Amino acid sequence: MAYTEILTANGLTEEQWDRQLNSEYLSSLWFKNFMGATQMAPIQVKMDLAKEAGDAVTIGIRSQLIGGRVDGRNKARGNEGRVEFYDQRITIDNVRHVVKFEDVPMSQKRVGWDLLNQGREALVEKSQIALEEDLINTLCDATTRRVRGRYLYGAADSNWNATHSTALTNVDNTNDKLTTNILRIAKRKAQIPVNAYAKIRPMRIVTGQNMEEYFVSVHHPFAIRDLIDGDAAYRNAMLLIPPTANASSPLFTGSSFKGQYEGVLIYEYDRMPLVSSTIQVTHSILMGAQAAAVCWGQMAKFEDEEEDLGHDVIYGTHEIRGMAKIGYSRNAVDSSISDEDNGLVNIFVAAVAD
Repeated sequence: MAYTEILTANGLTEEQWDRQLNSEYLSSLWFKNFMGATQMAPIQVKMDLAKEAGDAVTIGIRSQLIGGRVDGRNKARGNEGRVEFYDQRITIDNVRHVVKFEDVPMSQKRVGWDLLNQGREALVEKSQIALEEDLINTLCDATTRRVRGRYLYGAADSNWNATHSTALTNVDNTNDKLTTNILRIAKRKAQIPVNAYAKIRPMRIVTGQNMEEYFVSVHHPFAIRDLIDGDAAYRNAMLLIPPTANASSPLFTGSSFKGQYEGVLIYEYDRMPLVSSTIQVTHSILMGAQAAAVCWGQMAKFEDEEEDLGHDVIYGTHEIRGMAKIGYSRNAVDSSISDEDNGLVNIFVAAVAD
């Protein structure tokens, strides 16, 4: 008698895999501790389009009140201030990864592991790597919104040039290795908008009744090597002790966390880009709140397709997302103001190989 049975491999059982895929994929991201739904996170996550129709999200922000103070017997009329509104539009699109296995029964016989499960795990790993690479490329895009107040080439602000490639040639391997002083200069650029329009808000962490504020700096291992080997201030043991109030927080643990200096958390990340110039240079970043945003229209879903009665199998993941470095269109509102990154200082330091 003919009958139909839904087995484990049937596509109807894949919903649980979709949830597992998202959990494994997102929990393994290097950037996960800096991602959050609020504007206080360095990388803001927007899920609006997962619930509603549309292929783009517009993130808005308002300025502080500009002017508008009236003292004594002065009249309010004619002394009004103004509030400006800016926006960042992020478009989403398909991101897919696909793998095909042919002659699955015989291929499976030749190996000592579950071939199809390994394919699934490879897809999860690929999705993670792709998102991290996309984030790095987005955060380290030096071609847009170039203003002096958001860039630091080496240890001296005077190394700046409006042409990125020219500014890179001003970085040398004697004076422009990563130091705590460079971190201090970058932090001042964030806090005091000289040659920029707005301050960069720090990331905020709530601990009990307290609110702590930090900037996050991320550097290539070559830059971290120079910081550790060459900077006496950094080698002071007190700098390497995590903030005691949050010692158990993921923000202050793990091998990539290298300590904190004057409110700047220092991280090592091997995917930070290396740039060829007069010497090899690396792009570091100092992030505050809302440096970038990732928007999902659909979280990663698992897809499968069988051919030749199951002898050939195609597995894939499919998500719909987009991301952008946040930089508000101030120039469109006031032509005297240049567009600039909202939560990011770009740092370029020497990174000569061992």
